[in-house]
Amino acid sequence: MAERAILSLGSNVGDRERYLEQAVELLVKDGSIQVVVGSPIYETQPVGLPTAQADYLNQVIVITTELTAQGLLAVCQGVEESLGRPGNHTAAAPRTIDIDIITYGNLIHSSEELILPHPRYTKRKFVLVPLADIEPTFHDPVTGRSIQQLVEGCLDTSSIERWDHARSTAC
Repeated sequence: MAERAILSLGSNVGDRERYLEQAVELLVKDGSIQVVVGSPIYETQPVGLPTAQADYLNQVIVITTELTAQGLLAVCQGVEESLGRPGNHTAAAPRTIDIDIITYGNLIHSSEELILPHPRYTKRKFVLVPLADIEPTFHDPVTGRSIQQLVEGCLDTSSIERWDHARSTAC
């Protein structure tokens, strides 16, 4: 049976928009993952990083997959690596692509490799705002709080703006 999962994608190196597109293309390439819906792209400030970095483009996608949560993690890591993110990356490093599994159905799981739901997603506007755009009836699997409650309770004060590609490339 297919499981519904939510992924967060981000890029702050090179052609950020193209890296987001390529990540989605690679995720669905073998047919084990199907995209149900993707959020608009947002431009956001880096959050919680010790050094100055370029702004991110972020997007949230809802997928269905027959893969296990661990299998999905392996695919996400493979996509990151194929798009130039080293396997031994540090959390604070700039990245061509970052893919986080936010939820995998209602699974609550904790292991060294994977924690579900993602342990910091409720503290990140760059996940919550796009998620609210595409899943207005979403509820956190742990607390039961609605996406509106999560957005309203988020203490993240970083800027987040809907990405307007035409505006960013105008002469």
